[in-house]
Formats: sequence, C-alpha cells, structure tokens
Amino acid sequence: MARTSNMKTTVNQNRRERTVQILKMVAVGALIIGIGAVPSPRAVGRLLAELTLGDSSRNRKYASRKIRELKKRGFLEKHGVRYAVSDKGQRILSRERIMTLEIPSSRRWNGRWYLIMFDIPLTQSYARQALNTLLLGMGLVQYQQSVLIYPYPIKETVLHVCRFYKVTRYVSFVTADNVDGADKLKGQFGLP
Repeated sequence: MARTSNMKTTVNQNRRERTVQILKMVAVGALIIGIGAVPSPRAVGRLLAELTLGDSSRNRKYASRKIRELKKRGFLEKHGVRYAVSDKGQRILSRERIMTLEIPSSRRWNGRWYLIMFDIPLTQSYARQALNTLLLGMGLVQYQQSVLIYPYPIKETVLHVCRFYKVTRYVSFVTADNVDGADKLKGQFGLP
C-alpha cells in the first residue's frame, strides 16, 4: 500500500514539474505556440528536449496533449496569434518560485538572532499554515507559537513569501542579541 502511495506521489510530482517547465518556457518565449490546435513540430521538438524526453511519435503526442490540457485548464491564453501564460498560470509559476526559495547563508554568525512573529487571522488560516510550513522547511525553528527564529538575516526572503500569501501586514521582525535557550538553539543550527 505504501509503495503504491509513493508511486502516485512521484507521478504527480513529475506531472507538476512538467507543467511548470512548459509554463516557464511559454512565459520566457522559449516555446512559441501558434493559434492552431497543434503546436508546430519545431515547438514540440524544443519542448521534448527541455522535458528530457526522446523525440518519438508517442512523446510528440504527449507534448501536444499537455499543451492542449494547459489551455483547457486555463493556464495558457491566446494573445493575438500566440499563447501566453494566463494569470492562473502565473500564479502556479509564482508558487513554484516561492517553494524553491532558499535563505542565503552567511559564512560567519554575527551573534544576533532574527525572529519572525506573525498574528495572521483565522480567516486566513491557509496562509498562516502555508507560511509556517514553508519557513520551517527553509530551516527556521519554532521558538514559540507563531514565532520563528533564525541566526542569519532573513527579512527579505520572508517578506517575499509574505507578499505571495498577502499577509505582510500581520508579520513583524525582531533582531535580538540574546534569547532564552540560546545554547540549545546554537546546537540546532550548528553554531559555535
């Protein structure tokens, strides 16, 4: 049962990654799809190369089907004689950028702690949970309820995430020289 679940997860991740790759290619103009229902052979060939799929009739059919599917789902829209990434598609790309953000690391710790505090209303519980999960995934540590801590400056990265979830006004930043439990935190972050 667990193996089947893992296989489904892998298939869904691959499907999502390919969708994001196609949207990125359309967004930067690397994949130009004309107004016809079927993309040009050149566009399909480029798409197959980007998706690291071999150039076979089966893969060409897959690529054409995937493009039609993205149009049908509202991720692509017509702009003149070409397709462009729609607002819905841009939202997918933005979310992908947020999910792959990394906090820049410093070589040397300056002895300060950087705290992020948020008080997001229950009406935006999805945003609160997503923000918390994403920041913990980036390496921040839960200091208290709705308070996260990190030993390096992170404000710009966190603000980028907050803007995406539209919760910036509910988030505050504090820089501290001393915090309770500093020795334990140093151990968690591997600091001297």
